[in-house]
Amino acid sequence: MFDPSVTIFESTQNQLAESPLWHPMLNTFFWVDINKKLLLSKKIHSESQLKTVNMPDTLSAIAWIDEQHLLLGTSTGLYKYHINSSTRHLILNIENTQLNRRSNDGRADPWGGFWLSTMDVNAKKGDGKIYRYYKHQLKAVVSGLSIPNGLCFDKPRLRGYYCDSLTSCIYVLDLDEQTGEPCSEPHVFYQFNNTDVDPDGCVTDQLGNLWLAVWGMGCVICLSPDGELIKTIKLCAIKPTCTAFGGENAELLLVTSAFDESINNTVTEQGAVFKISGIKNGQFEPPVLL
Repeated sequence: MFDPSVTIFESTQNQLAESPLWHPMLNTFFWVDINKKLLLSKKIHSESQLKTVNMPDTLSAIAWIDEQHLLLGTSTGLYKYHINSSTRHLILNIENTQLNRRSNDGRADPWGGFWLSTMDVNAKKGDGKIYRYYKHQLKAVVSGLSIPNGLCFDKPRLRGYYCDSLTSCIYVLDLDEQTGEPCSEPHVFYQFNNTDVDPDGCVTDQLGNLWLAVWGMGCVICLSPDGELIKTIKLCAIKPTCTAFGGENAELLLVTSAFDESINNTVTEQGAVFKISGIKNGQFEPPVLL
C-alpha cells in the first residue's frame, strides 16, 4: 500500500488533543485541547508559530465554514468563530443547561451539515447522543451511546460512521443521497475482538477506507469499506485520539493524541500531534453550509 513515515508535527504536550482539521483555504492545521479549553493552529511548515486561543467553555469539535470562519462545537452549543479576531457568535445551544454534559466528537458531512456528539462528563453508560445540524435545524440522530466518537462520512457509498468507544465497536448508518439524512438503523461495521480497545476519531479517504485512531493501543489502523484491516501504523503516543488529512494535496495524515500520566514524563511524545507522510488517497474536509 505505502511505507509510512511518522514524525512529530507539533511537540506541545496537549492534555487531550482532539478534532484535527486542515483548513484547505488557509493551508493551516487546527485542533483543540479539550481539557485546557484551547483552540490551537499552525501552518504545516516546521518554522511556523503555534497559535493558541483560550475558550470560555469546553471546546471539543471544529469544522471550517469559509476563509474567515470556523464552526465550533462546545459544551454549550454551536458557534460561528471568526479566525482573525478570535470572536464567536452563538448559532444555537445544545444541552447547555445540563452541567454533567459536554460535547465530544464532531465533523462536517459532505452535504454541508455538521454532526456533534455529546456525553456525560463521567461517560455514564447510555447517556451519549449524536446530533446533526443541517439547514438551520438540529436533530438528534443517535442515542443510547456512552463515548460517541469516530464521526466520518463516505458519500459515494452513502454511509455515515461512528464509534462507541465503550463497546469497542464501529457502526454505520445509511444516508439519504439528496440530504445526507440517516435513513436506516445503525448496524455494526467493525467489532474489535479485544474489548479493552477504544476506537476513537476517524476519517475516510477517497477510496472509502477508514483511518482510525485507536486509544490505548498507540496506533492508527486503516480499514477497507468492507471492514478488512489494511494497515496498522504505530505511534509513540499510547493514546492517539483522532485523524485528519492535510497538506497542500491532502498527502499527510495528521493525528492528535492525549497525555498519559502512567507513562514516564520524559516520554514527551505523549500528547503531541503526529504527521504521517505518503498518503495517496487523502481528501479535504468539506465546509459547513450555514
